[in-house]
Amino acid sequence: MTVTEARPAAGAADPQPAAPGTRAGGASWLSTSDHKDIGRLYLLTALVFLVVSAVGFVALGVERLGDGLQVFDAEAFTQVSALVREAAVLLFVVPFFLGLATYLVPLQVGAPDIAFARGSATAYWAYLFGGVTLLAAYAARGGFEGSSNIATDLYLLSMIVLTLATVVALVSVLTTVLTLRVPGMTMLRTPLFSWSVLVGGGVMLLTAPVLTARLIELFIAHHFSGELGGPGNYRLISWFWSVPTATLLVVPAAGVAAEVVPVLTRSRLRHHHAGMVVLGALALFGFGAWAQVEDRLDDLLYVAVGLAAVLPALALLGVLGDAARRGRVVRQAPLLMALGAVVHLVLGALAGAVLAIPALDLRGTAWEAGQFEALIFGAGVLGAYAALWYWAPKLWGVQLGGGSGTAAFFFGFWGAALLAVSDLASGLLSDQALLATAFRGESLGPVLNGAAAVGAAMVALGAVLVTGVIMARSARLEGRRADDDPWGGNTLEWATASPPPPGNFAGPLPLVRSPYPLVDVGADDDLGHDAAATHLAGSRP
Repeated sequence: MTVTEARPAAGAADPQPAAPGTRAGGASWLSTSDHKDIGRLYLLTALVFLVVSAVGFVALGVERLGDGLQVFDAEAFTQVSALVREAAVLLFVVPFFLGLATYLVPLQVGAPDIAFARGSATAYWAYLFGGVTLLAAYAARGGFEGSSNIATDLYLLSMIVLTLATVVALVSVLTTVLTLRVPGMTMLRTPLFSWSVLVGGGVMLLTAPVLTARLIELFIAHHFSGELGGPGNYRLISWFWSVPTATLLVVPAAGVAAEVVPVLTRSRLRHHHAGMVVLGALALFGFGAWAQVEDRLDDLLYVAVGLAAVLPALALLGVLGDAARRGRVVRQAPLLMALGAVVHLVLGALAGAVLAIPALDLRGTAWEAGQFEALIFGAGVLGAYAALWYWAPKLWGVQLGGGSGTAAFFFGFWGAALLAVSDLASGLLSDQALLATAFRGESLGPVLNGAAAVGAAMVALGAVLVTGVIMARSARLEGRRADDDPWGGNTLEWATASPPPPGNFAGPLPLVRSPYPLVDVGADDDLGHDAAATHLAGSRP
């Protein structure tokens, strides 16, 4: 199959056929292949797992206070420390943005459905099964430091299922972007969120199979020998959420910010192609499958990639800051969340650059935890919140409340900042191990541990608030009815009803002549009105 850059132009796309598998009732959720239903299922499930991970971080923060309150024994502390990071990445960030892409990408590119819809549905159910199994394996004392061989086998199998589900879901989404774009939408006119999914997902499609192969290798070794090779072998999988791959995980969050900021500031990016280059560079510098071997961490390439990843993060901040400067900034929850996500992305990229310098010897300390928290709980979580508030009209047909959105931003932004900065400071001021229970060697130790615990609690409160709001929306208890295009959007998802009908578009789509087809329609209408007025004026006596 050949993918061409330019597609035949047409005055308007033909009405799209109805999508198969449209949900008709509650029981049909189990068999639906409608990409909109699948996307909603992904989002709701990922939010529940976010709450689990955030509450786990709160429990770890309490344990680190060192005030005599013991939450875990040594084995449980190590297991929970690993679980909350795995859950934040494999059960929240990756599947959340996969679910958002499953729902939104067909709408943005003008497609009636997602490619390989049943494969996408299968990926969701595999993700749900793998996530529940992962939690059950840890509950049965599995994992790298677990005492149960059977539960550890189950742990490795659940991780394999999760990575395979990610690959299947990515194939569906990426194929949609590459082959189902509406006539006139060349690759260079692709909306920036869909582009971020394409470039980030493309690199992820090269990365996830490497993780799967490592997990299979570990499973075979453990199942037949009963050993995982010691705690040092955890590096064989933990590279997936460390430098440089951690940046790759939040590329879709950067894509969300690139969509939200220009629309809500009534502006445009100065150059659409600049946004595409920045997102592509973020994804490129996030490829880190080669960095799983300990010897590679002292290579010049590792240091260079860690330092270079700061540049696209700063460039994104500059591109969006320029758009906001030229527009009109009005305090709206999605805008605050999107800008907050970019700030945390820059913080995480800077922390990753410092972490990559071997002479500083920060690997394995709390600095590494702080870098993870800035990217995942800062950029990833705030990007997810921004997407929920911005695209809620398309997801549920309502606008979510501004007050609840501002509260979610406050808890998410400042909680992640407090958590990340406290751990970054702990990593600088001591040799505190990443999984140590407390930093007590310096006078600032209790203060930093307490600040980290408060930050984790704020993140958890924000996650509970957002999950409650979204659950209430799903039960039709929250939000007010939205117009089809309440924000004055630029891209094709705003050219259909809120929420979209079966087949996504009930009538012809506007001709795509630029990255902003709805803006072009408005400009054409204005020109038509001006031409009519001129004609009437000229015909008067």
